[in-house]
Amino acid sequence: MQSRIKQLFSSMEDQSIAYIFSGNAMIKTADQHYPFQVNKNFFYLTGLDLYQSVLVLVKHKKEEIILFAPIRYKEKEKWEGILPSFDAIKKITGFTDVRDRATFDDFHASIYTTLRTSIYGEIKQVYLDISQTDRQCQDVVQFSNQLKNLYPELSILSSSHILKQMRTLKSNEEIDAIKAAIQITQKGLQSLVDTLKTSKKEHLLHAAFVYELNKNQSKEAFDTIIASGNHATILHYIDNNDDISNDALVLCDLGAEYHQYNADITRTYPASGKFTDRQKVLYQLVLEVNQEMIEWIKPGKSFAEFKSLGKEKLAEKALNIGLIKHKDEISKYYYHGLGHHLGLDVHDPCDYDMPLKEGMILTVEPGIYIEEEGIGIRIEDDILVTKDGYENLSKAIPKTIDDIENLFK
Repeated sequence: MQSRIKQLFSSMEDQSIAYIFSGNAMIKTADQHYPFQVNKNFFYLTGLDLYQSVLVLVKHKKEEIILFAPIRYKEKEKWEGILPSFDAIKKITGFTDVRDRATFDDFHASIYTTLRTSIYGEIKQVYLDISQTDRQCQDVVQFSNQLKNLYPELSILSSSHILKQMRTLKSNEEIDAIKAAIQITQKGLQSLVDTLKTSKKEHLLHAAFVYELNKNQSKEAFDTIIASGNHATILHYIDNNDDISNDALVLCDLGAEYHQYNADITRTYPASGKFTDRQKVLYQLVLEVNQEMIEWIKPGKSFAEFKSLGKEKLAEKALNIGLIKHKDEISKYYYHGLGHHLGLDVHDPCDYDMPLKEGMILTVEPGIYIEEEGIGIRIEDDILVTKDGYENLSKAIPKTIDDIENLFK
């Protein structure tokens, strides 16, 4: 964590301060809240899954790190459980200055006073972690507006782009966490396939997958998609509540989350255990593009080329089997990107303009969706960019026609 903090400091202007808020659980209704999801940039810098906390970085004559975290009082512990002590937080983070969250407002108000100016110097820039989406719903936007009203002389900058670039390249510890998430996902998929042999209901396959995640102290990385037949032509079908026809294909887009890091895998299975001849032709088309684009990955190439080449390959192969008559018709049967960065977020907010570099983790997920035939096929793997090429982190999860059919024997 300390190395990440130093990297962020190096990107900050002198006489500046950065605030990174951990977030709060949103109110659901009455006294109920949605499950808390920590701001992933806060977690990235602290390793803490804590609500109502603020990381403050002050860059002046020296660099100071202050963490404001909530204290759990005895009466609250009876209702909500025990929060880590400040000593435990210091051990996890390596930070030496941890303070009660209740004192943050006073600290924040005082840092721009004459007294504090003599200590920190005049603060000229403030960095806030503001994402580009749902700005009206973000507490940090309200905080930004307060700063503008009270201190119009301050220059308010975004730290999001700095953190986005940092998160693009994964450390060995991050890679290990994603590998663990993929291994749990593989177990869940095996349980799902075993269920499909006897149960032709989408919700039972979903239940089998989630049960395996629970057994491994994991949870869903995103809303699981179990889409059979025509449902598989809907990219984000999450109802998972229909019967499965015995001659249908079942598209399963899912992943486990492990220590905040995510897997994102898609496999497509024949409900009967064997592909029809038509299904084989279409499945092989998608599989070949998946394999060819994985092998294409190496440092120095661009993400834009990755997406365009994948679409071009799909178009060529669809033309060869007579699915389309002109390459530009591929958009009728393929209407999403070839992949994305993967990490703390399933669609990690990384720098997509950066050439491929060692330490990036990408998904490769070509697909074909033919509504008039009730067929949707997607095959997705999680790929680590290495020094000389790539490592398929999900290679152990079967995906060839023979290997998938063997799962049903």
